[in-house]
Amino acid sequence: MDKPKGHTIRSQLTWLSLISVLVAVSLCLLGTIYLTLREKQGAIDQNLINNATILSHTPLVKDTFTLGQTSSETISFLDTVIQNTSGVDLILLADSHNTLLYAPTHSLIGSSYVGSVQQQALLGAFPYTSDDTGLTGMEHAAYAPVYDSTGAVSGFVMVGIYAHNMMDLAMDASIRMIFIGVLAALVGFFLALRLSERIKRTLMGYEPEALKQHYLQRDDILEALEEGILAIDKTAHITYLNRSAAQMLSLDYDHALGAPLHTIYPNSTLNLILKHKRPEYNVAMKSLSNVQILADRLPLYENGALVGAVSIFRNRTEVTKLAEDLTGVQHMVDAMRAYTHEFMNKLHVILGLLEVGDSQRAQEYIMDTTRTQQDAIGRIIHQIKSPSVAALLVGKTSRANELGIHLTLDRESTLSETHDWIPADVYITILGNLIENAIENLNRPNCPTKEITISIFEQPDSILLCVEDTGTGIPPECRNRLFQCGVSTKGKNRGTGLSLVADLVETYHGQIRVESECGAGSAFLVTFQKPTYFSK
Repeated sequence: MDKPKGHTIRSQLTWLSLISVLVAVSLCLLGTIYLTLREKQGAIDQNLINNATILSHTPLVKDTFTLGQTSSETISFLDTVIQNTSGVDLILLADSHNTLLYAPTHSLIGSSYVGSVQQQALLGAFPYTSDDTGLTGMEHAAYAPVYDSTGAVSGFVMVGIYAHNMMDLAMDASIRMIFIGVLAALVGFFLALRLSERIKRTLMGYEPEALKQHYLQRDDILEALEEGILAIDKTAHITYLNRSAAQMLSLDYDHALGAPLHTIYPNSTLNLILKHKRPEYNVAMKSLSNVQILADRLPLYENGALVGAVSIFRNRTEVTKLAEDLTGVQHMVDAMRAYTHEFMNKLHVILGLLEVGDSQRAQEYIMDTTRTQQDAIGRIIHQIKSPSVAALLVGKTSRANELGIHLTLDRESTLSETHDWIPADVYITILGNLIENAIENLNRPNCPTKEITISIFEQPDSILLCVEDTGTGIPPECRNRLFQCGVSTKGKNRGTGLSLVADLVETYHGQIRVESECGAGSAFLVTFQKPTYFSK
């Protein structure tokens, strides 16, 4: 696995999720704290107003304002109220002249109230709350007017809470909210880790950039393969097709992807793999003509479930042709076909003579043909003991005769039946290609003399093969490149025969020489020396 560069997908997802959670929690926390404090503030205000209102209607308090002095009973009562009432830090009673009739600090009784927001209470307004700087510093208090028996305002009651205590309450609520927010962030962080691990497993342990790079590399490799690859899903729709497969099957690459298999390739049987779920190997593509293609077809599974099938195509047309050229099989087949064709032509001549009633001439033709064939075949079989090489020469002789070319085997030629250092296939490939080139060269209207001479001279430690023709010769500009693959004077897609001859000569450490004269003909001479390690 490649080492990830920079931040990993796990760290990126973790931080992204954590930041998202923190932002969401922070916004929610701020909103919650604001609403909580606002609700807390409302509860405190309501508590202060309720207490101030109740005290303003208490007979003991009203009597204090009527008498204009505070009794010990009133002081004791209000001290007890401060001690026993939650959310109340101080109580003040002041008359209409702002003279304090009661204060928690008893020494302040009789002094003037120094606050600045009590005027609404003195004016007889409804109870209200306000922040103010009083005798004991910053405070938050509720003010309620006190009425005498005539309905006039005789003073006010202030019930308050110190500002630092309010801050403590707000801080306590905030800490609880922050604790919940931190807990939510930790839960989000844990879930982000789990999510990143799951995504990492889905990506098979790769980082996104590394996975992208691997995908592109593998896609390039699959596109560069000579083998064709075609994949379908479980509904028989094409999910992948490389260029080689599109070329072999003559499909439109862009149009095929995503299309139903039988819409693009009606004769395909790849969908059968989805039914029997068994792989098939080296299946011949009978639906294709002019090409020899073998296919391996396999089912595709994901987590144990069938998800599709894939077919791998191998074009064996060129390989088969090359194998036939290398082993000489094609030359043998062509030779036998020519021999059979010549034999059928002679039978037709005989049949025609018999049908016209000229049995005498038919008999003479049979005797002449038999004698000629016996002479040619007899000499080849007598001199060439290798059956496959003899068969090749017989077939090439028949092919040459059909084209009006006189092909003869030198009377001094010999070849034993077996060789332990040069296989018979080598002779067939070399002689077959050289003879075929000579036949094609002579099969032209501008060749007055059409003769080919084959010479095979065998010595205990060497062999000489020679093919001579009376053709037009080889142009000087072609002689230096004669044995290069694809170089030919016969047009495109030719020039492989002499290249194969040169490769075999080099493989078996032989030598090849060409003698040619324009207008007079050419001679190809191939010699092999027996290697020392084959000596007895």
